Amino acid sequence: MLAERGHLLVGVGAGLVALGLILGHAGALLVGVVLLAALVLQLRWLRGQLGGGAPWGLRISLGAPAREASVRGLDARSHRVGHRLRLELHMALPPGRPGLRLRPLEWRATDGLEVAIAGREVPVAAAGEAAVAVDVTARTAAIHRVFGLRAELIDAHGLLRAEVFLPCSYEIAVLPRSLPLDSRHLAETRRNVQRAAGGTRPDRVAGQGDELRELREHLPGDAFKHIAWKASARRGRLMSRVFEHERARALFSVLDVGATMREGRLGAAPLDQGLDLVHSLAELSARRNLPFGLSLVDGEVVDRRPVLEGLPAVRACDAALLDVRRAVAERLAPMPEDALLELVAGYLRSIDQVDLPRGQSGAEWVAFRQRTVMAALARLPERERSPLFRGPEPSLRADLSILRRFCRAADLALPYRDPLPPATRADGLAAGIEAARRAKKGPFVIVVASDFHGLRGQTDPILRAAAAARAAGHRVIAVSLREHEDDALLEHTLSPETSDTARGLWRADRAAREALHDELRHGLRRAGAAFVDDPAPGALVHLWAAGAFR
Repeated sequence: MLAERGHLLVGVGAGLVALGLILGHAGALLVGVVLLAALVLQLRWLRGQLGGGAPWGLRISLGAPAREASVRGLDARSHRVGHRLRLELHMALPPGRPGLRLRPLEWRATDGLEVAIAGREVPVAAAGEAAVAVDVTARTAAIHRVFGLRAELIDAHGLLRAEVFLPCSYEIAVLPRSLPLDSRHLAETRRNVQRAAGGTRPDRVAGQGDELRELREHLPGDAFKHIAWKASARRGRLMSRVFEHERARALFSVLDVGATMREGRLGAAPLDQGLDLVHSLAELSARRNLPFGLSLVDGEVVDRRPVLEGLPAVRACDAALLDVRRAVAERLAPMPEDALLELVAGYLRSIDQVDLPRGQSGAEWVAFRQRTVMAALARLPERERSPLFRGPEPSLRADLSILRRFCRAADLALPYRDPLPPATRADGLAAGIEAARRAKKGPFVIVVASDFHGLRGQTDPILRAAAAARAAGHRVIAVSLREHEDDALLEHTLSPETSDTARGLWRADRAAREALHDELRHGLRRAGAAFVDDPAPGALVHLWAAGAFR
């Protein structure tokens, strides 16, 4: 397509030709014909550079800045939700080619990743490499990928403007936010609940504490100041006081990753808040050298990480949380075979420039399917080839497993399954609590994070599991999460009638939510557990000090 200067040249040439024909001026006619002929030849040559391979031989890549020696630079590259990450876009032309100008139009990236480039046009010369600053900001915690840039390329003479897609794949692992949780209340015990069934609570051990554990006969080595003189006088022998202190509890998180947790705006959905909370709990455990375990549930325990301590616990937790949005297993992300093939084939054609047939029936369809599967298999990374690292197969069919593993490696999001029935979801949360109860290195503070959407009247499995965990010496805290955008519904009304309808729906939803919370609060209190309802994102920081974890 012609650029602005190309249109101007066509107008000048056509005007000179018309002037020469009308006035019979041979010079004007000749100049106009020469201009139009030169323009046609130039356009034919430039259009030829668009066919096959990169346009004009342009080489483009996206990577980290070359200089990152200062501490400030390292802080600027923090891969956290909401932090801005500075990258560099490198472009170069082969020697002997005229320069180009690149005008960015749109970045193609995974959902929740915002990419912006500095400047409206970037000059690309054949003499050297051009480096342009690119700012990347993630609104969600996940393994994000930049696929490429849709842009306009304008030749050095300003004659031709071509809209092209320039692949420049780059992977970014973005961690959840770290909430400054107050760890001073972690080891405190709730005094208003019944003791465990065994009598002595396993979180209290003998030692130099401030509460009396028992009286016993004085033994050699006991501190003189601990002698109970009045009790010794009554019994006629020396008696010593034995004190107890509270042992710090380990942490175990049970996170609901179901379909209802994923609903809402990116970055504000209940799942985003749950990821922040669980990641912060893992970091808190690492700072205090406490064991930490994690279970992800959706009708069942879909992923479970072992109970670890220190930095390995944080790494295992982050690996599980980053994989939450990359569900490719057939039971979690069902997808028709045709749609899955088209998704993978579209990526291979646009990003990897693979020439695939487009048959829709018969032998052409079989050839298209075979070549797509083989091309995906050839491009699987090593982590998806080794049985030790790739985990269980996402499908019972080998060809669909290859396609689904390719989607996971290329960060192609597959649609998550529809919400499960409330009874099944409640059984899944109970299974997560049961997994924590049976884990080693306890007792635990079991933090259950979910939106509990639609579970009114179906909470009995959760309450029974919480009571069993409490009887075994654990503590259970259920945190209800939701998207805090209630008023947004009322801002988009068009008339008083629709406004009344929206307010009625909002109030009905709020009433149902409060009834569910009352049911959970009273039931968990009878089971000796705590409940925190719909904390705002900023209030998650104050859960410890507010007494919910005591």
